[in-house]
Amino acid sequence: MFKSEASGAGLNTGALANLDSSIQKDIDDGRIFGASIIVGREGKIGHRKTFGTVAPGRKTADDDIFLLMSLSKSYTAALVLRAIDQGRFTLDTPIAELVPGFGFGGKQNATVRMLLTHTGGTYPGLAPPPGLTLPDIGNLEKLVAAMGAMPAAFTPGTRCHYNSFGGICTLGRALVLTDPKGRSFSRIAKEDLFDPLGMKDTSFGLPDSNARRVPISFTEKNSTPNTPAVIHMLTAPFGAGMEVPAGNAFGTAMDVFRFADLMRARGGNGSVRFISPALFDYATRNHTGDMMNGAWEFETAARNLPPLRANFSLMGGYARDEGHFQTGLGSTASPRAFGAIGGGSTMWMVDPARDLTFVFLSAGFIEGLSHMQRLSRLSDLALAACD
Repeated sequence: MFKSEASGAGLNTGALANLDSSIQKDIDDGRIFGASIIVGREGKIGHRKTFGTVAPGRKTADDDIFLLMSLSKSYTAALVLRAIDQGRFTLDTPIAELVPGFGFGGKQNATVRMLLTHTGGTYPGLAPPPGLTLPDIGNLEKLVAAMGAMPAAFTPGTRCHYNSFGGICTLGRALVLTDPKGRSFSRIAKEDLFDPLGMKDTSFGLPDSNARRVPISFTEKNSTPNTPAVIHMLTAPFGAGMEVPAGNAFGTAMDVFRFADLMRARGGNGSVRFISPALFDYATRNHTGDMMNGAWEFETAARNLPPLRANFSLMGGYARDEGHFQTGLGSTASPRAFGAIGGGSTMWMVDPARDLTFVFLSAGFIEGLSHMQRLSRLSDLALAACD
């Protein structure tokens, strides 16, 4: 059981107040509706707080269950790394050897490593591949078969382009096809990851009727229209029974913290050894070098900003690395800091040098670089609390 005490966790209460004020200002300015955060050091929770509302007339609560968006990728990536530790495949195994039909159209040389780092050239779109409906995105077998039948978006390994579904969902299918117990993806995640870590409120897919589920919403300042069609697009693939390894995990801030803090402990905490220390240390580095993230080209150009460096780790998210550039992990994080970000609304970040774990989940979808810039600010404020 985690206890919350700032001084016992080596956190400065005045600095934490600055973090809280920054989040509250975003709410007051109409940029988000509400948020749930946890800041911990050395495995101790030093600060846990909720802000604002998650729906009209509904205050944010500690046990709210959020759609984690692409933060889900870190759960799937961890399962992939675990499978590598088990000897089921390697980082350099071609995906075509694991997923029949994937090697079509120039993708035959794409590897596990490439799909983890968004350099594999798989289908990059947000909309379903041709012939599929929105709910079909939640059918993992059907989705991966459709993406596998599409030609490569670019020659694998030559570019980096953030991929919402293609890469991580294909890896989720590879986990199913190589599972010695013949389980579904959601069952693998539950039995091998969520249950051992005590993440009792986390699942891939969740019924719309769940009273604790935080609905997708948009503030008036969001550039995405708050229309039923848009809401449907972001909820149809994510309900009960749906499996989207890249984006439809649901969970509480506490459950995200349980996972992130295991990562702070290098993939094992004494009672759970999920990833070997050797593979973990390798996986949390920057594996895309100086590559730019092609998915952001239009937004950075429109806002007259420099290209966004990719900095993808093998952990379903990002590595801080050296240098000054835009990163949701904060400017002041140590080079070995790493984390995962979910579109518009979520993140976890670990800074090993400071033994810091930071979780931020929010309501009121903010997409694109605005979310990345907000997370950079909040991460720096959380880091400033380290005494």
